[in-house]
Amino acid sequence: LADAIKEGAELYPEQNFVLVDKELKDASNVKSILFKAEESAYLAGLIAGKTTKTNNVGFIGGMELPVIDTFKYGLKAANPDAKVQSQYANSFTDQAKGKAIANQMYSNGADIVFTCGGDVGTGAIEAAKENGKYAIGVDRDQSDLAPENVLTSAIKRVDAGVFETVKSYVNGTFEGGTTTTYGLEENAVGVPDTTKNLVSQEILDLVEETITKLKNKEITVPKNEEEYNAMVK
Repeated sequence: LADAIKEGAELYPEQNFVLVDKELKDASNVKSILFKAEESAYLAGLIAGKTTKTNNVGFIGGMELPVIDTFKYGLKAANPDAKVQSQYANSFTDQAKGKAIANQMYSNGADIVFTCGGDVGTGAIEAAKENGKYAIGVDRDQSDLAPENVLTSAIKRVDAGVFETVKSYVNGTFEGGTTTTYGLEENAVGVPDTTKNLVSQEILDLVEETITKLKNKEITVPKNEEEYNAMVK
């Protein structure tokens, strides 16, 4: 939506606009909201790495976009020695495609598949149920779709960022031409409480320790391939 927002902002300079998941610079009436999705993906990846029996996990992206890559490289950063099967569905709605890709990944040795692709993930979670394997949800707690199979979810609370932005507008403190990034410190990313249903206390304790390190900037999670390669080196 970045191009459409940019066009709208130029056509209606007296109006304020908000763009989520993309930074639009040099637009004085546009507020950009970003999220450290890589942090929640890193925590989910940490859980996956401590749970997998095959050291083989899958990642399914809706489309190959920077916002999706933040999840992908967050997952890989937590498990640089694991095999990570990666594929894009080129859709955010095709449940059948998600299920087919997940089935293929499970057949190729993955025992956990993380999907970042809207309803594509719904299909992947269905595949996890049918194969008796694990899935990782995204954006919200998706454990309700398969309580015995959704190991955890990489939470990304877009609602928190949107709420704070609308509140700033109501309060008269809205600042166009700026970008705000929400992460663990703002309680906008993370993993849900339901993670404890399938994950051991030992792993949960490790997650809490890692959250503290992330907040203290002791760990920096890569958002893209370039940053990931630099981290691995």
